[in-house]
Amino acid sequence: MALLMLPAWRGPALGPLLRPLCSWADGLLHSMAQPGTWDRFYTQQDTAGTPSHFNWFFDYMAISGLLLPALRGCGPPEPNPNPTRVLEVGCGTSDLSLGLYRDSPHPVHISCVDVSPVAIKSLHRLLQEVPPPRHPLSQLHLHVADATDLEGGGFGDGSFHLVLDKGTCDSLLRCAQGPSQARRLVAECLRVLCPGGSLLQFSDEDPDARVPFLEQAGAPGVTVQEVGHLGGMCYYVYTLCRPALETPTTVALN
Repeated sequence: MALLMLPAWRGPALGPLLRPLCSWADGLLHSMAQPGTWDRFYTQQDTAGTPSHFNWFFDYMAISGLLLPALRGCGPPEPNPNPTRVLEVGCGTSDLSLGLYRDSPHPVHISCVDVSPVAIKSLHRLLQEVPPPRHPLSQLHLHVADATDLEGGGFGDGSFHLVLDKGTCDSLLRCAQGPSQARRLVAECLRVLCPGGSLLQFSDEDPDARVPFLEQAGAPGVTVQEVGHLGGMCYYVYTLCRPALETPTTVALN
């Protein structure tokens, strides 16, 4: 399987597409590592009784032109009919995975995990409103699970071709007790990747800080690409690849 290569961003300016955080998000700063915080957060988002998507940083449409080619690039090689297996950690009520499920022309099996049952319940209701997937064999499943303990959630080694993290690592790093949990998150994401698979982290943290953290967390060879700007803030995607297994031919050539 080929290593994931992200295409250059050639879409419109992302500023108008990006969504700012909710007005009281700053109050989460000291409790983002606490599961109960997210139950309260998503309960407040659902006070009107009708669930709606809440997207940290930006929504699916802002990066769909980047994600869809990336999705195909990290899946099983042609003409393998098996689906590309995708995991989104800390999904909340984001429309990220629902958009991939709806739009992918190739079969995908997507698992969305979040520590908050309130978020997963809301996302399940939102899923009922999504049109049928473009590919009839695509599937999307929702799980209440701790992304820092994916093994406890039943996710084994090498289970996925692609892991998506949009703001989950950031939420852990921005509270006092979070850095050790953030390192466990990265380790778990890498563990569940199959050889040749990729972890994409979307973040507003500067590469001078994030790349050393990821490398210390056990992810050598981190690559970074600028995604876009909002209100003077630059967003990035960090790509971490699990090395592909050597084939007998490769070994012989070496």
